[in-house]
Amino acid sequence: MSNQYSASGQTEEQQETRERIIAAAYKVLAEKGYDATTLREISREAQAAPGLIHYYFGGKDQLLVEVLKILSDRYTQATADLSRRVTPDQFLEAALLQPFARITEEPEWYRLRYELFALGLHNPMLTPGVRDLLEEGRQAISKAVSMGQQFREVSEAVAPLTLASLLLAVFDGLALQKIMDPEVDMNAAYQLLVQMIRGLSAD
Repeated sequence: MSNQYSASGQTEEQQETRERIIAAAYKVLAEKGYDATTLREISREAQAAPGLIHYYFGGKDQLLVEVLKILSDRYTQATADLSRRVTPDQFLEAALLQPFARITEEPEWYRLRYELFALGLHNPMLTPGVRDLLEEGRQAISKAVSMGQQFREVSEAVAPLTLASLLLAVFDGLALQKIMDPEVDMNAAYQLLVQMIRGLSAD
């Protein structure tokens, strides 16, 4: 057995098992939805003992929170990487395009998000997790807005966190509309949003 420890204080084997459970949970939850998913199905998909899910996460509720947090962190990192891959004048449109692409390409991520939101409204044990997820989303978008200000694509007079709150609501709201009505024109919404943000240009 490996005795190497990761930054989280877990052995490499424990970290690998944890990551395998998270990947399995995302797959099963995306396919079946929260209510229809059982921990036994997740453990079977992850090839891990059912008790390990309780050991690492406590239960299905906490596992859902962790799945969405991990994916959100991944998307946040992808946005941060944009500043090294695009020119300053391309950054704003590229950053805004990412959540729109996710709405089209990974609707299951948003479905799980909405399920967590609904659970958080009625389960006080989940409320902190929902609040933290939304806060992380605002902070990530706020950083992108701040980068846009550095590139003079957004006026410095705009409060990044305030604009981030509005944009997060736009992304979540548009995703819900698209899931419920596939005819919603996401391209037109994206183009209009870019125009609106460019209206806040420092120029």
